[in-house]
Amino acid sequence: MKTSILAIASLTLALITVHAAEIDNNKQSISDVMESAMKGSTSLHKKVSTGQGTDADAAELLAYFKSLPANQPPQGDDASWTEKTTRLINAAQGVVDKKPNAKSELQLAGNCKACHNVHKGE
Repeated sequence: MKTSILAIASLTLALITVHAAEIDNNKQSISDVMESAMKGSTSLHKKVSTGQGTDADAAELLAYFKSLPANQPPQGDDASWTEKTTRLINAAQGVVDKKPNAKSELQLAGNCKACHNVHKGE
């Protein structure tokens, strides 16, 4: 029984890791990232930043965030976009690496309004 549970858990983690790698290899639009990772009270970002997500969730969130810098936001300057996306990536990497206070930093870095005020188009 324990072996079966361990095998299922390992397979699930492997599949999620493959999915995260696919995200990392495919350019995701800003809209795709917002919809898949940030939107709603049960979002991937919310789960990971509040400690409710799994290690695989954190890896998936990091993969989504790594795709953001390749996009051009509807408005705002490149320096601000680079600063905000780098902060998201570093915060998510901190959670993956299990650094102290990483979840708090991820909550701050994921402040929707701070980014939307500068970069989201009408």
